Amino acid sequence: MEKTGERIGKTVVKQLQKMIKVSIIIVHYKVKDRLFACLESIYNFKPKIEFEIIVVDNDEKKIIKKELLKKFPKVKYVESDRNVGYGSGNNLGAKQASGSYLFFLNPDTLIFKNTIDFLFNFLEVNKEVGIVSPLLVDKKEVPFVLQGTKELTPLRGIVCLSILNKIFPDNPISKNYWLKEWDHMNDKEMDVCPGTAFMVSAENFKKIGGFDEQFFLFFEEDDISKKIKNLGYKIYILSKARLFHEVGASTKQSENTSKFFAKSRFLYFKKNFGTFQALLVESFARINKFSALMVITLLAALFLRIYHLSQNMTFIGDQGWFYLSARDLLISGKVPLVGITSSHTWLHQGPLWTYMLSFVLFVSKFNPVSGAYLTILFGLLTTFLIYKLGTLMFSSRVGFVGAALWATSPLIIFFDRMPFDPSPIPFFVLLYMFSLFKWIKGDLKYFPFTIFLIAILYNLELATFTLVFPFGVLLLYGLIKRKDWAMNLLNGKTISISLIALLVPMLPIIVYDFSHGFKQTIVFIGWTLYKPFSFLIKHSSGSFLVNFKMVINFVLVNLQKIIFQANLEIAVLIFVLSLVYLFYVNKKNFRVESAKFILLFLLVISLLGILVNQTPSDAYLPVMLPFLIFAIALLFDLFLNIKIIRYLAFLFLVVIVVSNGYLSLNNNYGYTLQERLNAVNKIISLTRNDKFNLVGRGQNSQFTSFIMNYEYLLWWKNRPVSKVNQKTKVFLLEDDKGIHVFLKH
Repeated sequence: MEKTGERIGKTVVKQLQKMIKVSIIIVHYKVKDRLFACLESIYNFKPKIEFEIIVVDNDEKKIIKKELLKKFPKVKYVESDRNVGYGSGNNLGAKQASGSYLFFLNPDTLIFKNTIDFLFNFLEVNKEVGIVSPLLVDKKEVPFVLQGTKELTPLRGIVCLSILNKIFPDNPISKNYWLKEWDHMNDKEMDVCPGTAFMVSAENFKKIGGFDEQFFLFFEEDDISKKIKNLGYKIYILSKARLFHEVGASTKQSENTSKFFAKSRFLYFKKNFGTFQALLVESFARINKFSALMVITLLAALFLRIYHLSQNMTFIGDQGWFYLSARDLLISGKVPLVGITSSHTWLHQGPLWTYMLSFVLFVSKFNPVSGAYLTILFGLLTTFLIYKLGTLMFSSRVGFVGAALWATSPLIIFFDRMPFDPSPIPFFVLLYMFSLFKWIKGDLKYFPFTIFLIAILYNLELATFTLVFPFGVLLLYGLIKRKDWAMNLLNGKTISISLIALLVPMLPIIVYDFSHGFKQTIVFIGWTLYKPFSFLIKHSSGSFLVNFKMVINFVLVNLQKIIFQANLEIAVLIFVLSLVYLFYVNKKNFRVESAKFILLFLLVISLLGILVNQTPSDAYLPVMLPFLIFAIALLFDLFLNIKIIRYLAFLFLVVIVVSNGYLSLNNNYGYTLQERLNAVNKIISLTRNDKFNLVGRGQNSQFTSFIMNYEYLLWWKNRPVSKVNQKTKVFLLEDDKGIHVFLKH
């Protein structure tokens, strides 16, 4: 009897299912009120045909189920395990559907009288039609101008989905694609239905395999329309079937919509037209107002850095040390474990710049200018990173303003034209700042990467060690406050990866330290802990007050070179206002996890690093530069948001950028490469074929690196300096009047 009852029950269910003509499928994500309004409109204008409603809950927090089933008990509720995306959510609903037709409907819509009946009857009568959509209208029941399109081809993608459409909105390709001249009073055949709402037979939906679940959001309608068209069916919008749509109400609930849009766009073209065509479309589609301006900015940055480079490049003695070290690495295979000595002769800089330099010297056959092309490349990459990371951490405008300031700053251009170990620092500092920010925001994979970048920076320049302090303070704060981004680090995998990330870049220095008393690691760490309190002890270079005044003057001079070379007072005012604004913003809304707090913290620490050191050194500036530029960019972003001064702020920004760029063309700090090559040529003509020693004279000649730049250039010119005592000695003196060469036999 039980089996007979079960069979009867199943038969009844099947008969009821056969009666259902349309299954209305709605995917919900964080729009409960709109969903309920949509459902009410369906029941208020109930179709004459048998129908069912299936709601797929894509929300991570399943909070609607109880209230939904209480208000609408006939609704089928389908629960996804996570936000699986629009297409996947609809597929889940379709699996539960019993209707002959499936009506996919966005929750931010309202049904009009007979809408569903009109669509159903149209498909029933017109068997050549595969998909039909209602006409979308606004609150005043005025049809939207743009709804439904022609097929999205690569050519249409290049024109219609790029900045070209904004510049030339009435171009014939866009007009044809968007169907701008369609009379909305009549039905319209098209290639792509609006994804907001459309009806398709369950049979055809099954034939095409449903929605492609690779599309998380956007371009699903393009893909599914193309598949229906490939079956030989037509697609229509039915003018008398009307639907109110609140544009964007559903999609704006999702984070990273622009990211989803770009990803789905690429996927659509790759799937339907191939990778090359997809990349071609993306190369146009990703160009927006700021990216177009960034192309101009990068070209300007390149020009300002390569302008008369071979003549005006700076080439000092310390640079010569690295060039000789890289040369020896290439010729003799001797790998240096450390770099040049620092101002404290028991300490060395890291060897990383030697390794980098050796690559370009090998490629260029030891041409000294090749090192500058490497640092210029870093400069251009840093300009782009300023824009990219500024966009990710703050806004596109902050990113662009920062990039424009970076591209034209005279001091930054000077560093980029100078092939020396501090020059690549800003590139890695930017990555460090972003990595720190992402870790504090909870992305734990960035913790080992932050440690890796600290090790890389230490291998470039000891001055970058100041960045260990904000990292350490934030880690300690997180552990004390038991923040997830700190507590979740306490696992074997993260600790192991972090140790590897530290040890791999530090390996040469660690090997060196085993035979040198661990001066580069343990002793150095102890010295850095002592350094902040050294002002209590008489400094070797003078009293604290004298050193402090000297450092303040150093900071002021360089602020002018960084911010606005034409005027010191304006440069200092911009700097002070930037600091005040950052302090105010963080005080008003204090959050350790915010990008503006991270920026302020790093800027203050880098400034304190210069003051605590008590010795003016250009090596400390590249550490601070990215933070300072972002602070100024944020200040200008504030001014550009204030309507009353917006145009004045924009004009002033243009003046700074243009003025700095122009003045940087004639900036020469010290003697140029060409002037030193002239001295080298003079040495060659004086010594003829004699072996000779080169001896430095005058200021700074007490340092062993004083003549190393000349040694490298002479070697490059096939006239190497002798390392054994020779009768012929060439004396070299640099002073305010020029480079002087004297010969003594």
